[in-house]
Amino acid sequence: MARELPDNTRQLAFEVLRLRYWQLLLNEDLKKKRFAIPIHLAIGHEAIAVAAHTAMEPLDQLVLTHRNVAYHMARAGALEPIADEYALAPTGASGGRLGSMNLVNPARGVMYASSILGNNLPVACGLALGQQVQQRGGCVIVLTGDGAMEEGPFYESLVFAQSHHVPLLIMVENNNCSMASTIEQRRCPIAINRLCEAVGMPFLPLEGNEVMAYTAALRRMCATARQGQPACLEVAVTTFNQHAGPTPGWPTDPKRISLDNGLIVEPSVNDPVFVLQQQLGVPRFDALAEDVIAQRRLEPTVVG
Repeated sequence: MARELPDNTRQLAFEVLRLRYWQLLLNEDLKKKRFAIPIHLAIGHEAIAVAAHTAMEPLDQLVLTHRNVAYHMARAGALEPIADEYALAPTGASGGRLGSMNLVNPARGVMYASSILGNNLPVACGLALGQQVQQRGGCVIVLTGDGAMEEGPFYESLVFAQSHHVPLLIMVENNNCSMASTIEQRRCPIAINRLCEAVGMPFLPLEGNEVMAYTAALRRMCATARQGQPACLEVAVTTFNQHAGPTPGWPTDPKRISLDNGLIVEPSVNDPVFVLQQQLGVPRFDALAEDVIAQRRLEPTVVG
């Protein structure tokens, strides 16, 4: 019989598996064309989303990009408010008014989201300045990507945040994809560590999809930001699908990800759920996965 997991480890693992399961459910609905709006799934981003959610304290705020589904579900602790929003139902997180790419949930600290590359960075700087001026004691976590960091607001935000010592943590999700192009196809390499070094900002690279290690790292960096030292991290992620099937800008998405194949999409370090299975061992992983699925059977039905 597998030994019981420590409570904190079990909770983190449970949330990663739950985010994966919920996204697979959304993916099945997308394949059936049950939503009339574009939805950018984040299958493969679960470890960093859970880590950011867990590291947040009550006064902290979160600023997101168009690919925000994993963060929203982690903060909401439920699939329904997000899925219902995608269905444009009044029971959605914003009453069915905001859809997917600009969805916010201030009650859970999600203050802003934008589909415009780089647009959310100066907004996050403003929120962080507000935290500082009002002496609220929280920090602002802003999500961006390897495409948005090519825009001017990324560099301006580094300079502003460090110059004014605002409580800001910049998280760059590097999935080597922007507008259906890889980094090699569109630009030269950018050494974020050197950019941060140039302005005196702490920088941390993350890879490996280990949710426990990610959570510990984000807790440290958020604590540093709350003390007036902004910071930046870059996390390597793999986005296993964009929407569900061919779409403009992503013509080759093959709809091959299926709930019938289980929670693991790829048996490699690219998949945080596979990494979790290796860390927990198969018996404990399977038992926890069954708990996730069993809990879902007791939850409300998604509007769609």
